[in-house]
Amino acid sequence: MRKQEEPNKHALSTRASRERETFEQRAVRVLKYTLYNHRMTMEQYTALRLAQADRCGACKEPLRFGETRAVTVDHDPRCCQYETLGTGRKKGSPISCGKCVRALLCSPCNRAVGFFERYPQRIHQWIDYIRRVNK
Repeated sequence: MRKQEEPNKHALSTRASRERETFEQRAVRVLKYTLYNHRMTMEQYTALRLAQADRCGACKEPLRFGETRAVTVDHDPRCCQYETLGTGRKKGSPISCGKCVRALLCSPCNRAVGFFERYPQRIHQWIDYIRRVNK
């Protein structure tokens, strides 16, 4: 069994500073990370929010901005080379090129869309299963 590594000083410092963050500070940090990760400008992000009236692009439920991982930026995974080739990406590099952004989604819808895109042949099987177990 592998020995668990101790966190380094930087990781401990980061964790401590995040524990002291206010809700507003966390919201700003999450937004900056999202913009960087999808190579978006604040104007593009704001335009998406306005176009969707702060609701999920799929289920139309209100989005919970500022919460970590509550709002995701949906992009076409076929567009960006590391996704298509399955080569992965370097830690800290953006997730998408920014040109393939489709909508803002809640986290559950983002996961579902990912599964549906990866396994489109299974969609009918999943629906049949849900109908069968929820009788």
